[in-house]
Amino acid sequence: MSLTRDQILGILLDNLKEGIWILAILHKEEAPLAKEKLKLKVNEHYKSQHDGIELITSRHILDVLCARLEGAALVDVDTSRHRATKYSISELGKLIIEEYGKRQRR
Repeated sequence: MSLTRDQILGILLDNLKEGIWILAILHKEEAPLAKEKLKLKVNEHYKSQHDGIELITSRHILDVLCARLEGAALVDVDTSRHRATKYSISELGKLIIEEYGKRQRR
């Protein structure tokens, strides 16, 4: 069985769940972010749309979400600077955000 590009993007999007918020922030920022800064920005944006509720309430949740995105090649990880891991959106992550936007407009 062979999957089309759209099917692959659809599968990734369907399984992304809360990770879409991290991708959206990384796409918006257009610069690598340290994990804690990423958590703050995601929560800030999420709270503004969900009556003050935080999405990422623990370091464990943050680590799991980041690991899932990294494993799916949706983020690029840079560990070379000052021991702080920095995350940026990958080219595949950008495609996922574009596909998400298309689906939201339908």
